[in-house]
Amino acid sequence: MSSSQMALLRRTVERHLPELLPLVDMMGVSPLNETDREALRNAVSSEFISAGLDSDDEPTSYGLELEALIDALGHC
Repeated sequence: MSSSQMALLRRTVERHLPELLPLVDMMGVSPLNETDREALRNAVSSEFISAGLDSDDEPTSYGLELEALIDALGHC
């Protein structure tokens, strides 16, 4: 995961599920289990729904960044 994706993840988790920040801090130190990754994906999904879609419900450029982050969380 890139440093920009990590920064986006941290901002998103702080906004939606700050209790998950310790998981963000663990990334790169120890592998996350599927439950932890799913919890982080849920935080990013909340951001995607609230700020990543245009008026036609199509992903904005920010939404595409969030989609890529969700994908990356499936592989960490």
